[in-house]
Amino acid sequence: MKRFFLTMGIATITFWAPQCMLAQQSIEVATDSIRTILNKAKSGDANAQNELGGWYYRGKHVKQNYEEAAQWWARAAKQGNVKAIGNLGLCYLTGNGVGKDSITAVKLYERSVKQGNLALFKQNEKLAEEGNLFACMFMAHCYRNGVGTAKNLNKVAEYYAKAAKLNVVEAQRELALLYLNARKDEEAVKWFEKAADNGDIPSTYYYGKLLYEGKGVKEDAQQGMIHLLKVAEAGFPMGQYMVAQAYFEGKGVMKNMEHGAEWMIKAANNGVTKAQYELAMCYVYGKGVKADYSMATSWLVAYMQKAGSAALKKAFDEEGNLKGTLYHTYLKGLRYYEDKDFDNALKQFRLVEKEDKIEGETMKGVILSNKDYKKYNLKKGIKTLSMAAETNPMAMYILGCIYEVGKGVEKDAAQAVNLLEKSAKLHYAPALCYLGDMYYEGRGVAQDYSKAVDCYNEALGLLTQSAVKRLASCYENGWGGLEKNKDKAEEIMNIQAGNLQSLLKLVPMN
Repeated sequence: MKRFFLTMGIATITFWAPQCMLAQQSIEVATDSIRTILNKAKSGDANAQNELGGWYYRGKHVKQNYEEAAQWWARAAKQGNVKAIGNLGLCYLTGNGVGKDSITAVKLYERSVKQGNLALFKQNEKLAEEGNLFACMFMAHCYRNGVGTAKNLNKVAEYYAKAAKLNVVEAQRELALLYLNARKDEEAVKWFEKAADNGDIPSTYYYGKLLYEGKGVKEDAQQGMIHLLKVAEAGFPMGQYMVAQAYFEGKGVMKNMEHGAEWMIKAANNGVTKAQYELAMCYVYGKGVKADYSMATSWLVAYMQKAGSAALKKAFDEEGNLKGTLYHTYLKGLRYYEDKDFDNALKQFRLVEKEDKIEGETMKGVILSNKDYKKYNLKKGIKTLSMAAETNPMAMYILGCIYEVGKGVEKDAAQAVNLLEKSAKLHYAPALCYLGDMYYEGRGVAQDYSKAVDCYNEALGLLTQSAVKRLASCYENGWGGLEKNKDKAEEIMNIQAGNLQSLLKLVPMN
């Protein structure tokens, strides 16, 4: 309901009177009562504070003052006065005395009703029956979530239908979803189409999906793709995933594996779990992208973090699609490497290299450059990595880091940036994060928050912990062309990197 309550206009709402405790009195009788209420309110009596707020809101006994009304109601609400909580919600809904905030209004109404203010529930119910849009949406919310009443999906549909017929986009979408879940596809299509015509992105996705699949409407893959491309370009993750699949299959569009991979990368970065697995397979088999075992591994780690180990374990069963593959050999090499069994790791990576896979040569260079290897040879390791870096993004990244710090080579910031940028252009996430950190800090390059944000966003699904903190900081401070957004900053800070060890434990070593 967020979109609806944010955009609901005052002109469409009939408001009810604030809930207060005293009936109308004559001025003679009221004089002493007024003094009593004022004194009680000032001494902290919540009922009196609620009543005084009502006077200020309506201009009764005192000059009308919405700000004073909101302040007195806020004091009473803080003490748990359920009527004051609802009345404060009215202020937020109308913008009288406080900044207009429909989301806060709904939260306050819900809190008031939950705490026993059934009069507020009945007021909304009556207004909804009269066709008040806000009340229709609020009642649908109450019946869906059991606020002040038992849950009742029929009532939810009834109130959404009232608002949907009056062209409330949120109601059209929610009504369509109810029909979709009830397998009434034809009705769902009708309301998704109306909401899509009103510019609603989620509804445009569902309408395009149903057209594409021919559910509830005659199949039209090309028209479906028009809608799916629209939402994909707007950044809707599931739309991006469906567009990727369409390009891979050549349904509704000309088959194009590269375009498919590009959209799969976007969907994976935006958190679509199955896109993360399928992108990993793209990197394993070179589907639309150049085969890259390192990136495949990173995406499998991300996938497993959400889907769990059981989902991935199947891939290594006897009939799994990874069992016995060259990529399986690579993973065995990684497991040996992580256990510091470098000799056995080299055996596996040489098998990979023998099949003309550059990842084998890259990992050989990594092992030679590792001080814990008994045959440690940094010069030879760098030479091996340099050859691999002609085509392999992981080698480019490692070599770029080496040139930046000057380990075994003369320090060369320009060469470091050149190698890291080449790796980043191939979507190699560690390079994107590292380069983003350099731009964020102004380390070896001119400080540029915009470029840092671009790098972080391109690697969004595989951010390092330093990249997480810095992207969150950009949202919190409004740096790099971003609007200040504390909620987004908190969301970014909750990103946790996957655990490679958890993946490698699943790898059969026989």
